[in-house]
Amino acid sequence: MDRRLFIEAMTGGLLAAPLAAEAQPARVYRVGVILQGGSYFEAVDGLREGLRELGFEDGKQVILQVRDAKGDLKTVESAARQLEQDKVDLIVTVTTSVTVATKRVTKSVPIVFYAGADPVAHGLVGSYRSPVGDSRAFTTS
Repeated sequence: MDRRLFIEAMTGGLLAAPLAAEAQPARVYRVGVILQGGSYFEAVDGLREGLRELGFEDGKQVILQVRDAKGDLKTVESAARQLEQDKVDLIVTVTTSVTVATKRVTKSVPIVFYAGADPVAHGLVGSYRSPVGDSRAFTTS
């Protein structure tokens, strides 16, 4: 290959690289949401609104996979296992009992929770000051 063709090929490749990177679709985050049902569905509406304010629209940049346990903790455990198998990026839980059940059966998916009870007393975090121990659980309450 002569030197001129080599330089043109390299320059063209370097200039095209940013364009190729821009042409790639943005990552879509998959978020599992587990709740007891009933009035707790309002929390999902709030989550969607908060994500939208941050520039994440459900169905575009983020996909919420909502699971209604209908008050049954065995259903919560089953849903949590399935979401982990589906390799969601994180699980959002609403209520302490749902969070405890989800944490009990998952191993690798980060959990963000909204709980009305004391997360330290329920073993969800190590302490308020330093929630060390299980880095998968983060409180929003």
